[in-house]
Amino acid sequence: MALEANQVIQIIFANRTVPSRVIRVMRHEIYIDALRDMEVELTPLPGRKIPLRWADDDTLLQQFATVIDVLDPIPIMVVKLEGSPRVIEFRKNFRVKIGLPIEYGLARPDSELLVTTTQDISSTGLRFPSAVKLWAGLDLRLCVRVENRGIEMVAKVVRVSAKPREVRGRESWETGVQFTTINTQDRRFLDQYVRQLHARMRATNASNKGGDGGVSVQPSKDRANGRKGGE
Repeated sequence: MALEANQVIQIIFANRTVPSRVIRVMRHEIYIDALRDMEVELTPLPGRKIPLRWADDDTLLQQFATVIDVLDPIPIMVVKLEGSPRVIEFRKNFRVKIGLPIEYGLARPDSELLVTTTQDISSTGLRFPSAVKLWAGLDLRLCVRVENRGIEMVAKVVRVSAKPREVRGRESWETGVQFTTINTQDRRFLDQYVRQLHARMRATNASNKGGDGGVSVQPSKDRANGRKGGE
């Protein structure tokens, strides 16, 4: 997967792994948030080659980039990617494609909740189509309905699609989040649910000669984003 605007990444420099964010993607150049505050001295100088890392579903990818320029006073790093991304790690948690009812909103008590269905889920995060374009680093309040059990959590946005997708005249942005606050019992329940569903789906696909071996459960129809309780 190629890097996209607003994507959360990691910069490896001076034997440290520092989080950052892609600001803009051009044809031959990528603009990245430079390191600030206590880590400003770690910002690599032009000409330095550095590894960039980012997550894509169940894999961690790495690609080298050469620093072309550091723009002040923001600051922003301009880099040029070298070669192709390679997989350096596979996540241990399972992820399944399934449409579960989900309510989402800003992480404050008075925030309006919107309703949609998940695209996929694991014990550590999920993806869903958002009716509004969010941004990486934003905290959200979520409630996912799993087998008649409402699981509430706080999650951080880690990825937002650059372009919206239109379904029945409504735009939505694919949004990936990582859980930051979730009850221990709920996390264990969710992990068990995902593992059991993953095993059932693999068994079903293995017995289906016409299957492609993929692991997914899709709802019969796309569910449009709406406000809680209907519009």
